[in-house]
Amino acid sequence: TTKPEQGERCALTGGGWSSYYDEVEVTEARKLDIDHMVPLAEAWDSGAYDWTAERRQAYANDLGAERSLVAVTAKSNRSKSDKDPATW
Repeated sequence: TTKPEQGERCALTGGGWSSYYDEVEVTEARKLDIDHMVPLAEAWDSGAYDWTAERRQAYANDLGAERSLVAVTAKSNRSKSDKDPATW
């Protein structure tokens, strides 16, 4: 990755990213999605319904784990949808 510059209204210019799922090099931030490696729906189906509201919020916004939220091409994110990573 190459760090972008942040301009007016938080617009990003420059920069480069490697899409986590398909390794496509992207130079326009708007062509990326930020995706949960394990989708929220899958987490719910796997037991997150028993979590406290605070724990669910922490999972949904987890920036501490390297693969919790990943930058991916919109195309690969649409393909994955809310599937479990093991079945995608």
